[in-house]
Amino acid sequence: MSQAQEFIKRVAGDALAGFDSLMDWLGLTGGKTSGPEYLPINPKRGDHSPGSFTINRNTGAWADFAADAKGGDLVSLIAYLHDCKQLEAAERWAGHRGIALPEREGSRGRAGRTAGEGKASASLAKPATPPKPAPADDGAVCIMPVPEDAPRPPAAHVRHGKPAHRYAYRDGAGRVNLYHDRYEPQGERKQFAPLTLWHLPAGKLEWRFKAAPRPVPIFGLDLLAARPAALVVVVEGEKAQAAAEALQPAAVVVCWQGGAQAVDKADWRPLAGRDVVLWPDNDEPGGKCMVKLAGTLQALGGGRVRRVDLAALAKAPGRDDAGAAVLVDGAELAEGDDAADLVARGWTAAHLALVWDRPGFLVDVGQAARPAAPAVRTSAPADGVHTPASAPAPARRFEVTDMGVYLLEPDKAPRFVCSQLNIDALVRDPSNGEWGKLARFKDPDGVEHRQILGDALLSGDGTELERTLRRAGLHVAHNGRAWLKEYLNNAKPAARARVTNRTGWHDGQDGPVFVLPDRAIGMGAEAWLFETETPAANAFRQKGTLDGWRREVAARCAGNSRLVFAVSMAFASPGLHLVGAESGGFHYRSNSSDGKTTALKVAASVCGGADYVRKYRSTDNAMEGLAVQHCDSLLCLDELAQLDPKAAGEVAYMLANGQGKNRANRTGGIREASWWRLLFLSAGEIGLAQHMSEAGQKARAGQELRLAEIPADAGAGLGVFENLHGAGNGAEFARQLDQAARHQHGTAWLAFLDRLAPHRDTLPATLREAQKTFEARFLTEAASGQARRVATRFALVGAFGEIATDWGVTGWQAGEAMQAAGKCFAAWLGHRGGEGAQEDMAMLAQVRGFLQRYGESAFTDWDRPANDTSTHASVRSDRVGYRRYNEEAGETEYFIFTEMFKERVCKGYSVDGVGRLLVERGYVERGHEKGRKEWLVKVQPPTEQRQRMVHILPTIMEADDD
Repeated sequence: MSQAQEFIKRVAGDALAGFDSLMDWLGLTGGKTSGPEYLPINPKRGDHSPGSFTINRNTGAWADFAADAKGGDLVSLIAYLHDCKQLEAAERWAGHRGIALPEREGSRGRAGRTAGEGKASASLAKPATPPKPAPADDGAVCIMPVPEDAPRPPAAHVRHGKPAHRYAYRDGAGRVNLYHDRYEPQGERKQFAPLTLWHLPAGKLEWRFKAAPRPVPIFGLDLLAARPAALVVVVEGEKAQAAAEALQPAAVVVCWQGGAQAVDKADWRPLAGRDVVLWPDNDEPGGKCMVKLAGTLQALGGGRVRRVDLAALAKAPGRDDAGAAVLVDGAELAEGDDAADLVARGWTAAHLALVWDRPGFLVDVGQAARPAAPAVRTSAPADGVHTPASAPAPARRFEVTDMGVYLLEPDKAPRFVCSQLNIDALVRDPSNGEWGKLARFKDPDGVEHRQILGDALLSGDGTELERTLRRAGLHVAHNGRAWLKEYLNNAKPAARARVTNRTGWHDGQDGPVFVLPDRAIGMGAEAWLFETETPAANAFRQKGTLDGWRREVAARCAGNSRLVFAVSMAFASPGLHLVGAESGGFHYRSNSSDGKTTALKVAASVCGGADYVRKYRSTDNAMEGLAVQHCDSLLCLDELAQLDPKAAGEVAYMLANGQGKNRANRTGGIREASWWRLLFLSAGEIGLAQHMSEAGQKARAGQELRLAEIPADAGAGLGVFENLHGAGNGAEFARQLDQAARHQHGTAWLAFLDRLAPHRDTLPATLREAQKTFEARFLTEAASGQARRVATRFALVGAFGEIATDWGVTGWQAGEAMQAAGKCFAAWLGHRGGEGAQEDMAMLAQVRGFLQRYGESAFTDWDRPANDTSTHASVRSDRVGYRRYNEEAGETEYFIFTEMFKERVCKGYSVDGVGRLLVERGYVERGHEKGRKEWLVKVQPPTEQRQRMVHILPTIMEADDD
């Protein structure tokens, strides 16, 4: 055997040992296997299915039946596909595999007969050390993501040349996992080749045109991470992905590598819990692969899976006389059409929007998980899974079809139990209690219901279970109650979900999750469901677009401190937990018809529509329920005067303290109290203290601090407004804002949460720094802890307004939100009376008020004794002490009896607290008796015995405590 033949044989053995690697290198991946025969798509023809080309895995023999060509080894296959001689083919594969090439004799030419045609015509010099054939697995490890110091990937494929497109498959952080090259040779069918990085045992990094190990990462992981709450659309191929992304920009569009036959080789776990729409190609392979993918996604659990009704896309795009998008009937889809073909025909996002939300365009693909034994199908379900013939058949089994749930018994016709009822998941609360099942069905109007059926309903005879489902519209056979109960008892889907009645942040298995009534946003793979017995609990609704909200609502708020501050509150609410901030509220107070309610509507537009603003007219229990449903969100409450004045103080405490009342559970024990975190924005013509006074109650400092009262009048003569943005007057501007909020709302909330969820761990330091800067700017060193506590809340609101602006949600100029927070804080501080402690100011105000009110009637003149009635009328019987006037200084000082000081002057406050405060401020003469109160001094009043009294100095009336 010649040296050339020996070399070709050695290379053929290496190629056979590395069969899969060779198929990757040749671009023949994705074929079918039938025994030892491997059947790829014929690379020489435009076939859509395998069958005309076969390669034997054991021998390397191959045949192209369409061209009547064949060969006996894999080197001849390389030569056939590369249109070259055998020796050149062997050298190409040897160069790729690192096999040493033999030296050619200068007088000899290249040999090149194909297998079976005789000996090669060239002789080769024998290498000094013949290399050993590389094993099938050379120990290389695929590296994902690609490190920064990796070599540059090859620019071209050895056979296909330079790719027409190179698609980068990135991870969630945007780093490249692998590449997928698309080749479009003229006059031939398109070709694809995966390109991955491998770490060789010797330490070298090498790029190979080879598929990544299963499961292969999907295309679009970076897009999924950036928009965790967005709808996900799955298409077949990167070209269709780009087109679908243009047609449906509100969604994240993903695909996978390898085409329809490789759908089960991809890693679909990142789609767990996401709402997914499947968009198959318009052909049989596309439909089948999406059915397989639907089963995979349903097994992962949590999210809704739907598919596109391709028949609805059989239309021609156009424009009407006004330029609006229209669709015309009559255009049929061609075989294999996808989103890219629609774009080529002129479809735009506006055209797709005409059918996307139309009922029936997105079709649910069916039950999330099949019931476990004994609820086993006897007929083959849609996913092709059959009950093994050897499995023992239970006495009763159930079948779920589009027509309903049927009971199957041996030798009997199927019995109807109820209309179609799918059990999607087992559910439980965050504490792993209150287990139940998530049921899905349609009522007679075709409206889909997703209802949680607690396992407690399965006890007894099932009457309550049947009643519950009938109320929701499920049709149950007149004698089907027991079967219905049995069907639900036996249903054990693999999917799991958590149920909560509280919105906001929750600790999921894989990270924090923000739960809303209709969705969950965050990094957790497990599904979270919101359930409440309160009707119309979902006020978090969306209408319009984020651009529309920025343009029509947020832009009009700019330059209006009360509006900007109100909107910023909505963005700050989900951030309370980031810095461990307490709940609290702000109250806009002023006369009627000056825009307070408009401010509430504008703030509510961040999260929802007009029904997001609630009235104070409610009971304590109802208010507690509202707080739970707005946890980590903004709660808007209008008309404080409608709240019972006796309950006003307690409601303020309850909302700000974040916890409801303790109540007994069904067993007589203490049920866990409801809790929440939130910011609440209130409005009214009166403040909390005034409202409580109507019931004879006095507002405590803690209550007023929890509900910081801001004068709604911004001082520009326009009520809450300062900039009308071209409107004729305040009333017209208010109408514009109200109309805008009705048509544009809820989109800013989802956009903000999409960004906040992945950044929640990086913001606390930024927020704390913003709070320190705010306090330093607006407070002095002498500021009380109370003033600083409220300043922290104002700063938090401003900081989150700036964060929302930085993320492109508001469209405001940088600094707008923090400036508005500063103006509102200054207004609060001025209305409050300064930065001192609220209790101190209230106590001093009461002492001064008492002296001003009773200074004449309740005090005896020092120079006119009480028992000398010849020069004046006798004082009232409830006198409290003496007053002494200094004519030279023009000042009056007071001496108050100890008991009167306690009972009347300090009424409602601690005597010790008032006394110590007066001493600290220098408003009373300090006593020095050991063991006695320091605000008491021994005094000898005229005509009376020497006694201890409170000597109030004239400075109390002259001091400025603001």
